[in-house]
Amino acid sequence: MTTTTSPPTFQSKEKIGLTDEESHIFELLLQVVGHFNLQTQIRVVGGWVRDKLLGQPCNDIDIALDNMLGIVFTEKVNEYLSSLGKEKTED
Repeated sequence: MTTTTSPPTFQSKEKIGLTDEESHIFELLLQVVGHFNLQTQIRVVGGWVRDKLLGQPCNDIDIALDNMLGIVFTEKVNEYLSSLGKEKTED
């Protein structure tokens, strides 16, 4: 019998302040997930999280997806932006 364990979770009481541009990016990503009814979770990871917790500016946001490739998600972002008549992202 195979048992699986969930990865440990961490809850921080720290609040991360977002710039207007970061808020726009995260809202766009959530809209893409909702628009296509994607069954994936988006996680922000890496140096951006560290820098934000330290109160440092950061211009590089790393996104992790739990069950799809980044290129596939990027194609969905571009398709969504195209449907809105907006500029596509770079791959």
